Amino acid sequence: MNRKVLFVAAVLTAILLPLTLVGQEKKDAGSVSVTGCFNKGVDADHYVLKDEKGKDYIVTGDAAMLARHANNHRVTITGNMNKEKDKDVLKATNLQMLAVCQ
Repeated sequence: MNRKVLFVAAVLTAILLPLTLVGQEKKDAGSVSVTGCFNKGVDADHYVLKDEKGKDYIVTGDAAMLARHANNHRVTITGNMNKEKDKDVLKATNLQMLAVCQ
């Protein structure tokens, strides 16, 4: 009986482990990081990040996290990228201050 239980546990592990890993990969697939100069946008809930190549991203997210660095700071913002009206919108989940933009 112990061999049957061990065999069933091994089969379930072999089936469920790949499914678990695939689910985790999809979850993180939309996460991106963008580095550039960060400033306030046109309204209170939006900010603008301009990367080194000159591309602008609209940034949304936690205002407490974003507002204190929206003063021409060079930052790396991590989050999920979406398209809204042909513009890239980055929903920030993390921000790392690097320096002041020159």
